[in-house]
Amino acid sequence: MFRQLYEHGYLGITNWPSSILLDGSLKQSMSTIPASPEFEYKFLARANEAGFRTLAFFLSLDQARLALKSGLSQLVLHPGLLNVGSVESGAMVLGSLQRLIETIKAEAENATIFAYTSEWHEQVVPLSTLDVDGLVWCKAEN
Repeated sequence: MFRQLYEHGYLGITNWPSSILLDGSLKQSMSTIPASPEFEYKFLARANEAGFRTLAFFLSLDQARLALKSGLSQLVLHPGLLNVGSVESGAMVLGSLQRLIETIKAEAENATIFAYTSEWHEQVVPLSTLDVDGLVWCKAEN
């Protein structure tokens, strides 16, 4: 499969970002597909070994550690489903995300961490202000 992807011009692979947001019974149900960070990180590790550039989306420290343990070093921090009602709460979210980034960097100096953002995110919580190695922008066009 990796050979066919490469022949069609694919150079990189990422996991399904929505799987990192699943929890509870929905997470359990989706794992039978399988749609879980654990399964996807293992797949990305195989893709990485086959020469593809990989980006592993994560939401939590546990997920980042699992991706790193799988041999993945290029990670994308997704901020999760945000419900920010004020500038102060946005600042708290940013502070929490920055501490998460710093913890990962302290544990895995070889990790490259990108932040996932979009026009909406930048208006609500400016994720581009995080001290990361780069940004992954979601851009929708009509």
